[in-house]
Amino acid sequence: MPITPNFHYCRLGAIGWDYAAWNGVFYPEDLPVDWRLNYYSTQFECVYLPYAAWHATPLETLQEWHHTTLDQFRFLLEPPPSPNTDTALIAALGEKALLAYQRGPTLLWFDRDTPLKHLAQSLQALEQASPIYLLSTSGDFTQLEQVQTLLEVMGY
Repeated sequence: MPITPNFHYCRLGAIGWDYAAWNGVFYPEDLPVDWRLNYYSTQFECVYLPYAAWHATPLETLQEWHHTTLDQFRFLLEPPPSPNTDTALIAALGEKALLAYQRGPTLLWFDRDTPLKHLAQSLQALEQASPIYLLSTSGDFTQLEQVQTLLEVMGY
């Protein structure tokens, strides 16, 4: 009997990628700071960036982020305070940029205190949504690893 493919899809990530506690635990000790986003994009499929973070980033740096991350990687951007502003900055990230208020992506937040059972129930309730973006608000690497395992067990 053929296995029915799982058509819903989850992307796991965090708010930002530069956590001091990740050095030596997630990031190799000798990894240059400039390479962290590229490395992060090999392990996670999205990152949420607050407006203040991406708005203050030079256009050339955003273009570099677009080119150095994997094709399936997504930047979830907190929307600008005024609609139709910062279009050049958003465009620099190309198809990898998604504004958090867009209808398409479903955001599901968790922190170090979120029970995995609760997260699993929330995922099941959102099963028809695809993709689902699971985002760590705390950047707790142990919790991220546990959520990654949960996704694998649930078949995402």
